[in-house]
Amino acid sequence: MPMGKIKKVAIYSRKSRPDETEDTIKRQLAFLVDKCVENNWEFEVFQEVGSSQDINRPELNKMLEKVQSFHYDAIVITDQDRLSRTTAGFSQIKEILTNYGVQVVTSSKIYDYTTQEDDLMSDMQSIVAKQEYLNIKKRLVRGKRQSAKEGNWVGGKTPVGYEYDHKTKKLKPDENAPIIKRIYDLYLSGVTSTDIARQFELEGILTPTGSKWNKARISVILANPVYKGTVIYGKTKISKTSRKPSGAPRQLKTDENEQIIIENAHEPIVSVEDWEAVKDIREGRLSKPPSARIGKVIFTGLIKCSLCGRTHSFQRRRGKELRVTSCQTRHYADDGETYTTCKNKGVRLDLFETVFFAKFSQYVNKLEQYLEDVKSNMKAEESNPADEKAVLTATIKRIDAGIKRVQQGFVMEIFTEEEAQAQIKQLKAQRKQAEAQIKRLNSKSREEQLDELQAVLERLKGILTGTSDLDTKDINTLLTSLIDHIEYKRVGDHKAEIEIKIHYKGQSEEQE
Repeated sequence: MPMGKIKKVAIYSRKSRPDETEDTIKRQLAFLVDKCVENNWEFEVFQEVGSSQDINRPELNKMLEKVQSFHYDAIVITDQDRLSRTTAGFSQIKEILTNYGVQVVTSSKIYDYTTQEDDLMSDMQSIVAKQEYLNIKKRLVRGKRQSAKEGNWVGGKTPVGYEYDHKTKKLKPDENAPIIKRIYDLYLSGVTSTDIARQFELEGILTPTGSKWNKARISVILANPVYKGTVIYGKTKISKTSRKPSGAPRQLKTDENEQIIIENAHEPIVSVEDWEAVKDIREGRLSKPPSARIGKVIFTGLIKCSLCGRTHSFQRRRGKELRVTSCQTRHYADDGETYTTCKNKGVRLDLFETVFFAKFSQYVNKLEQYLEDVKSNMKAEESNPADEKAVLTATIKRIDAGIKRVQQGFVMEIFTEEEAQAQIKQLKAQRKQAEAQIKRLNSKSREEQLDELQAVLERLKGILTGTSDLDTKDINTLLTSLIDHIEYKRVGDHKAEIEIKIHYKGQSEEQE
């Protein structure tokens, strides 16, 4: 398609590298807009922050959807690698543009992928761009590792109680440091995480984000070596074989010998002696089995007979160990008098716990992996929610006006019924999307939701490792919130094995 035949275009601008400042992005966008104005092209702008490795970018996908609705003659970008630096990702995008006859206009060339010359040239440039990306990534990783070896903070989100000093590149205590110190002092004095949280609530002490302190958050604080002045870099690594549903590689936990651990890297909030003492208290509970740590039954109302569905109870046999009782359901014959008793036998509670926690730990591991995946895919929210809401509200008004114009056009016979219905359907879909975004802004932020999920995860991990301060009732409440029921079966003699299936809420299939 010659340049003169290009009428309507999409401008796509993406920020990915840390060294790309807002001024740089604005200059790039201004250049692209000037190019459109110079050629009298009608344009629509799509902007976002995102990695060239990730094909699932909201604005990119929105633009490609409109491409497939024949909205544009061309895409205007600074360079091809703004679309994708991966050969697979670029190939996928190029196929869509080719199928819908959309060209790519860069600062130096117009690409028509339907021609053999431009198709080959774009592939070669994509390979070069990927190699350049890998070289940049290697330099960044080397730089981070060297910075970590010097004791600088390169660990991402700054821990509560510290702020990042841009001059020294290290952490320094902030106004929340006394709260951290008090948490350690209280714990060392014998106050549990649960009671610390209750005391803070009574005193009105909140986290820096305005949330209540809870047992899980306090446990995370007590376990973090950053508070004794230690920097740890490289806790995770990129998997070379395992991938997420999006296609991106997964992050795996590393062994301690693969990590960079620097002691005395910054000013500590608590002494090394106090931190180690807290660690000893927490780890002192690990050798006890769950039933001994908890002291009472946590499965009340959860265990159901696999044969008849009756809920099992518990009893202590002759003053000894706790047991899951045998099923006592009676199956009556047709005469209504004779009966047989369900054959599902009971079992010692500690043996049941061993099987349960082995299976339940798999669920907790999957939950942790899911949380890591979501966090690694989150993009920084740089926009003001109030401003974003105002823009969305204005967008809805424009869409409503557009719907009325289409309706008027149908009445005036400008559009056929089929054309009008198609346009109205598309506009209503856009309106629904904008309403959903407003609803999201009115509800809890995604970060708050992730914080809540992280808190649940920490409580579950505490139960599994024996560091939980939750009492029996709280653990039962937590398990009941996640588990619909535990299907239990043990049929045969005293050597019969325990069989359980954990039915989780919100899942159509049970976890075996």
